[in-house]
Amino acid sequence: MEVRATTVQTKSAQCECAVFGNGKKPLVILPGIFTKSLMPFAQGVAERYQKFLDGYKIYLLDRPLNPPATCDAAFLAKAAAECFDALGVKGACVVGISAGGIAAQALAASRPDLVAKLFLGSTTANTKEAAAIIENWARLADQERLSELNQAFAQAVYTPSFYERYEDAIMASLAGATGDELKRFATFARALLGFDASDILPKIKCPILAVGAGLDKIFGADAAPKIARLAGSSARSYVYKNYGHAVYDEAPDYVNRIYEFFEG
Repeated sequence: MEVRATTVQTKSAQCECAVFGNGKKPLVILPGIFTKSLMPFAQGVAERYQKFLDGYKIYLLDRPLNPPATCDAAFLAKAAAECFDALGVKGACVVGISAGGIAAQALAASRPDLVAKLFLGSTTANTKEAAAIIENWARLADQERLSELNQAFAQAVYTPSFYERYEDAIMASLAGATGDELKRFATFARALLGFDASDILPKIKCPILAVGAGLDKIFGADAAPKIARLAGSSARSYVYKNYGHAVYDEAPDYVNRIYEFFEG
């Protein structure tokens, strides 16, 4: 399958984007934070979303390349909205994973024309309880303690059994981040601090499915149900009881759940 990488230049930011799929319905993936560019992993994402390829045109939209030193969820949502506009995307099915789900909530509330359905995976309506973990990641990135950062990140994200089984592959995927990439990672980590969607979620009118995990060490087991409660009648939630934060990588039926929501 063809995966085309492009750079989207907007007024607020420059973002890398991978495009794949042969369909007409737009689907945008807003991923979580990562120490490196996600473009080298785009082929793997396309293979994971193979079920979507005939019906959808999919955009894997990475975080801005040139964020301001201090930014927040509102900036990330604004940057994403400008990228949607530049790409000519409107009325999309949006997948927001982890930090991408935080930006997606702000995006759907501020630009309802861009989002037709919203899938929120392993994300939260309030980052207060996760602040210590996020700040520790940012501190390790500031100090360029890459090995410690990668281990802390992986052990928080994956269940112990999955991490032990795939430790070599996981650590290889995280290895090699440059000083500039670590600085950018710290900026995006701190952009999540202080996020509170209590006033944002009730403004979102499109259908929402929030999916969480019972063993999520970052946002907790109640994060997805809380999103649904705050969003009201347009939202529902589901919790994978025996998975951690990276349930999106670990649960074999995860992508099918996304597909059924968007097709329903």
